[in-house]
Amino acid sequence: MTAVDLVRDALRSAILRGDLPGGSRLVQTEIANQLDVSTTPVREAMRDLASEGLITLDSHRIGTVRKPDWDEMVEIVEMRRALENLAIQRAMAGITPEEMAQAKEIATDLSEEEDLGSWVQANIRFHSIFHRATRGRRLAGVLLALEEAGGVFVAQAQQLHPEIRRRAVVDHFALLDAFAAGDADRALEIQSGHVNLPLEAFEVDTDRNG
Repeated sequence: MTAVDLVRDALRSAILRGDLPGGSRLVQTEIANQLDVSTTPVREAMRDLASEGLITLDSHRIGTVRKPDWDEMVEIVEMRRALENLAIQRAMAGITPEEMAQAKEIATDLSEEEDLGSWVQANIRFHSIFHRATRGRRLAGVLLALEEAGGVFVAQAQQLHPEIRRRAVVDHFALLDAFAAGDADRALEIQSGHVNLPLEAFEVDTDRNG
């Protein structure tokens, strides 16, 4: 792991766990001192996080953790739904036994992971296997970008309703079973419900709180 990886993963996990809530300021020198690295990898890591949509950077390169924008989450879910049929069909045709084994291993890890930040990052790795299996550079890139942009909302959903994680874990294994059986219709049904989980959690929370 490079210094950039170290800083990026540490900051991403802290944001996803809620240790750095929306509005938190990220000063490069302070982060460098905390993580015992130079400011160069901090600067690069913050650029990466900005491209993922987790933070914004001002003209002085000071970062601010973005507050979740649920209108953006709606857009992400709508885009995912629009692409899922094509993605499932292509991934099912292209996925290899090695990729299936890797996805199963990550799914098992997700069923045991307790740290929210680590869970969300592993969840992205799980789904990225299926994105890459589409064998379409642009399609895979768009799907991965949406997956990463949705990470903060996945974390927020689990903070609102912890049972969402259990349902997501069940979906992971069901998706693997559908792929193993070559059942594209079942895989699409599972994935369509899966990408909707954050919105579902938010809608329930809105109903409860008026």
